[in-house]
Amino acid sequence: MNIPDAAAPLASLAGKRAAVTGASGDIGRAIALSLAAAGADVALLARRRERLEALAGELQALGRRAAVLPVDVTDGEAVASAAASASEQLGPIDILVNNAGGARFLAPALDIAEGGWNKTVALNLTAPFLCAQAFGGPMVERGGGAIVNVGSVAGLRHLAGMSAYTAAKGGLFAQTRALAREWAPHGVRVNAVAPGFVATSGWDSFNPDEVTAASELSIPLGRWATPAEVAGPVAFLASDAASYITGTTLIIDGGMLA
Repeated sequence: MNIPDAAAPLASLAGKRAAVTGASGDIGRAIALSLAAAGADVALLARRRERLEALAGELQALGRRAAVLPVDVTDGEAVASAAASASEQLGPIDILVNNAGGARFLAPALDIAEGGWNKTVALNLTAPFLCAQAFGGPMVERGGGAIVNVGSVAGLRHLAGMSAYTAAKGGLFAQTRALAREWAPHGVRVNAVAPGFVATSGWDSFNPDEVTAASELSIPLGRWATPAEVAGPVAFLASDAASYITGTTLIIDGGMLA
């Protein structure tokens, strides 16, 4: 087990190799850039190749290596293949950020179709587990690594119209704790973050004030987070600066749940 004998520079990832799922989205892009800025080479996983290639160019401009891996993270065989390819291109992966996910619809619980429920759970709960198996298995064998799951405050407190998403993200936090305990003896840390509302292009057609009001939760800091404000805590949890933190969910919500 690799235990640092001195305090590490905050979020230093020099010499590390990371994989980020959902890297084509706003938050995934910010996480990949943050990890690269801290010194990591990054494997980029998502379905949209064009966006991944553009992001790879940004990482390379920072002096980092990048691997472009188009993949559907709900497909276990495709995930296993992507994990093998990431290792072949960059070397053994030290960090996995399970960022892919999202609420694809808003609906009262009684109106949710079985298909909608299954797709939500597949993307937000099953896919992170498949990725944890594919990338975490080699970490366990090597005796070290870090996994960070990107959840949501919806997994800690139900938000209107998000019953399926709440259940999936709540399950993700439970999965985080389970894997943290199971893999701790092998030097693999597993943590999660729970962002509140984040200003991304996915909300472009919504009024932020109306969305916040519908949640019945105020934001004491008075604004939504930027993607970079999620990426920073992720990089911290992935780094040796967080070497004694595992099984924890870090809330990034501007005080919503306070």
